[in-house]
Formats: sequence, C-alpha cells, structure tokens
Amino acid sequence: MSDTFCILPWIHIYVNPDGSVLPCCIADYHKHLGNTRNSSLENIWNSEKYKTLRKNMLQGKKCEECSACYKNEDIGLNSFRQSSNKKYEEFIPLADKTNDDGSLDELSLRYFDVRWSNICNFKCRSCSSTYSSSWAKEDKENGIDKSILIYAGGKDNDSLYRQFQPHFKNIKEFYFAGGEPLLTDKHYDILEHLVEVGNTDIKLRYNTNLSVLGYKDKSVLDLWQHFPDIDVDVSIDSWKERAEYIREGTIWNDIENNFKLIRKELPNVNLQTNTVVSVFNIFTLGDFLNYLDENNIIDKKRYYPSFYNLINPTYYSVDIIPDRLKQKIILELKRIDFSSNVNDKISSIIHFLGKSKYNADLHKQFIIKTQYYDNIRNRQFNNYFPELDELYENVF
Repeated sequence: MSDTFCILPWIHIYVNPDGSVLPCCIADYHKHLGNTRNSSLENIWNSEKYKTLRKNMLQGKKCEECSACYKNEDIGLNSFRQSSNKKYEEFIPLADKTNDDGSLDELSLRYFDVRWSNICNFKCRSCSSTYSSSWAKEDKENGIDKSILIYAGGKDNDSLYRQFQPHFKNIKEFYFAGGEPLLTDKHYDILEHLVEVGNTDIKLRYNTNLSVLGYKDKSVLDLWQHFPDIDVDVSIDSWKERAEYIREGTIWNDIENNFKLIRKELPNVNLQTNTVVSVFNIFTLGDFLNYLDENNIIDKKRYYPSFYNLINPTYYSVDIIPDRLKQKIILELKRIDFSSNVNDKISSIIHFLGKSKYNADLHKQFIIKTQYYDNIRNRQFNNYFPELDELYENVF
C-alpha cells in the first residue's frame, strides 16, 4: 500500500456532534466529507469527497483532511493512520474492491465512532462548544448566541441510529467518546441492543471523563458485565486542583473513587488514562504519573497510558513555549523513570517538543484566551501552574 493509505475510509464513518462526517476523529475539522443531518450514510459513503479521498490514498497522494497524521510522521512519530493500518490489517483487502472512481459497492463498517451529541458536564480547555454542552451554555451566558445542545442527527438521533443499527452485527469495535459518552442515551441503547441480540463478543472502547457511571436509571457497570473485552481510557491530564483547572467540571475525588471502584468490581475492564499533552501539563507529567502510582489509582505493572500531543487549539500547544523554558521542560521530562513503556512514550513527547518551533503570535493568543476563560470561570492560571510563570512575562 502507498505511504498515504489508511484503512479507515474503507471500514469507518466518523460523525461529529454537529453531523459533519470526517475520515476519523483527528482529521481536519474544516474538511468535511458530508453531513448526516441532510444526507444518508449510503450517500455520504460514496460522495465525491469520500471517493476522492480513497483514490488519493491508493495513488499515494496526500489528503488535505489528514494533516494531523502527516505532521507526526514528518517528525518521525507514529501516526493514527499507521496504528490503524496495523490494528485493522485484516481488513486491508477491502481496498481491492474499490471501483475506479473511488466508490465502494458495500458499506462495510467494522469500526464505529459516532459522537451522538455534545452533551457533556465538563468544559476542558482543549475542547470547545462543539463537543461540550456545558461550554455552549457558558458561551451563551457570555453573549455568544448558539444552540446549547446539538445532535448528530439534527433534531434527534433516532433516524441516524436506525441507519446504523443494521451494521452493528458486522462491527468489531465500538468506540464511544464525547461529549461525554456515559451521559449519552444512544450509548446505552447500543449496549442494550448488543446484549439483547447476544452480540457481546466484540470490543468496547471508551474515552470518558469518568465523572459518572450511569445515566438516568441505567448503570454502565451492570451493562459492562456482559462484555469480556472493554478498554476504558480516562481523560485526565493532571491531578487534584490542576486537573480541575484543565478540565473544568472535574471533582478530583469522584474521579479517584470511580477508578478504584471499577478496578475492584470489574476485572474485565482494562482501565487506562488518556492524557492530552499541552502547555498546561507538560512540565509536571512526572509528578502526575507518580501521584497515580502512589495513590493506587493505577496498577503500574499493567499501566499502558495514551499521550496525545495537542495540535489544536494551537494556542495551547507546545509551539507557544519559548526556547529557554522548553529546555527546562526537556530536562524535567528526561528525569522521568516510570516503566519501560511509559518511558518510551515520554521520549516521544520529548522528541515532539524538541521539533516544535516557538510562535510568538500563538503565545499572545494563549495569554488572551487564558485570561478570558480564567475571568469567567473564576480561575487564575499562575495559582495552578507556578512553574510556568514566565509564559506571562515579556509577551506584549
């Protein structure tokens, strides 16, 4: 296969809460392939944009939607494209069924990732109102007029759900993210359907803030007992008050307690963390990891966390870090000695940071955005991250 080939456009349709369709969850948000609010899944699957995407991949041409993967590959890091090709290698022969125009005769979904709505109880600094109803409510209260709740299917998700349901029997992996998936009604509908039809021998994978373990009268712990293969990645970027700043809405004690409850009650759940590495937490990753270990939140011997180097929003990326501070952070990261697999991932973070280029304009945007949200959320950046004081010095 070509150096730009990715299996996902042959086995997957990603849907945003606003209905926009992308080749995957990290694709360029501005490069839509269609929208489930005004077109059917079948029509989107063979739309001109989808067909062009597939043809470009087969011909080794770069796709404008896939810039995030190319950026990682250009600096020598593994990309989502590469990991997806490895993970779903068994489905690569499906590419041989591509018609000359890039169309496919069959909608062959094997990997499921639909963000049904923006319902979320958090306002994470690296997020937006598109993925958080709490953030949208805050925006509206501050004069930015927009809909607070948005649904991938438009007015509701029932019609969209009915389009996907016939394909559930062929899907090998269901990925639930947000918004907050554990507050999403269609998440529970899918699990109950799979239990009802006896199709529980599949993988469930989550990205959740783990602040809740149920929705209305439904308990996710009860449903998870039916599934033998569950990966739960918890989105936490730091600990205690720092975590509560970065992911507004966090009550740290609740997260700790839910971690420990799942580890105790559900050994079939592979519980890990997923950390967005940004300007907020890159200096203190070592302290964060040590806290998780020392407080028995994770099992160090079975701990395989994910780290995502933040690219957007750009004003929270490592590109705002001046060279002098960057060298201090690199020295701090090099002191981390946790476990072999974590140490390897820290090395990749160091590599990513080392390849970054300071951008003064983004640095100024960081100050503006941080001060704005600090003001409306009654926070003060320097009170939480004193090691980053110099980010506020000599900028304007």
